[in-house]
Amino acid sequence: MKKKLGFLNFVHWTQGQNGTGGARQALHDQIEMTVAGEQVGLDAAWIRSHHFQSMFSAPFPTLAAMAARTSTIELGTGVIDLRYEHLAS
Repeated sequence: MKKKLGFLNFVHWTQGQNGTGGARQALHDQIEMTVAGEQVGLDAAWIRSHHFQSMFSAPFPTLAAMAARTSTIELGTGVIDLRYEHLAS
């Protein structure tokens, strides 16, 4: 059985703290990290979106931007923000 290797990126940014470039830089870094992961042979790149934290509010446009720059790496989410979950009653 072939094993796959990937990485989880937290896509986290905090405005106003030293060393952060804000949301724009975080998005750029996420895409570049995914491209680099594909180039070194990783099989998957996962992002997480977590409740009540300074993260991208919509993981799917971020995944679309990652997909536009890659062709073989699998993309997915580790956690879907509560507001995107459909609760059946």
